[in-house]
Amino acid sequence: MANTYKLTILDGTQAYVLKELLSKYPDVEIQSQTDTEVVFESEVSTIETFRNLYSPTHIQNETQKLNLSDREWRIEYVPAGINPSLAYIMCMIADLKDSDIVYDPFCGASVIPITALKYFNVKRVMCSDISGNAIEKSKHNFYGANIEGDRYKLFGCDIKKNKLSKQNIDKIISNLPFGIRVGSHEDNQESYQALEVLAKKILRTKGKIVLLTQEKVLIREVFKKKDWNVKSVLRVNEGGLLPEVFEITKI
Repeated sequence: MANTYKLTILDGTQAYVLKELLSKYPDVEIQSQTDTEVVFESEVSTIETFRNLYSPTHIQNETQKLNLSDREWRIEYVPAGINPSLAYIMCMIADLKDSDIVYDPFCGASVIPITALKYFNVKRVMCSDISGNAIEKSKHNFYGANIEGDRYKLFGCDIKKNKLSKQNIDKIISNLPFGIRVGSHEDNQESYQALEVLAKKILRTKGKIVLLTQEKVLIREVFKKKDWNVKSVLRVNEGGLLPEVFEITKI
């Protein structure tokens, strides 16, 4: 007997949710889909089975509703932190490989780096943030996620004073400061420019950058056409804001 389930998804992420759902459960039958919901039927009778779906935010049937964006390891939070479901989708966009070294220079509580390690099994992550409080919260989350210490490097750093220079990073994935709830547009101008300079040094030739930002004009001004291919691949509705995910590669 087929059972009916409804996924609640972040507005704009339908294609990525369907990709994950059908790759993990190819036998499901999609009944309907909108910008914020996907309804499907499955022979699976236990809703708990679908807890390994990480791109939707919720799943429900006639009797139960589960919060799929809740991560058991996410002990600590930071202001303007990223939704874990969106962090997972950004890792999908980055097309992560198990040989990748990933860097998040605005890591906050390290939701993106931990997602890359736990669900995409990347080789190693590096994560930094200007906030000492964010670094402490990250430590708790790495501990909660039971990540081995040799698989990540966590350090406090102002992006404008970042000393990394070795060209060994395969992917840079980050939730950039929007300059709305935290910081300002003027701060962002300096930070985004510093990120672009750093990326030129540390990103491998065939590497990729995936960034979430509300500063859509600034990101294109900083990552200039003569040096970078810049493409907006996703716009999401996050708390009334409409940030975009940009995929950036070297020319």
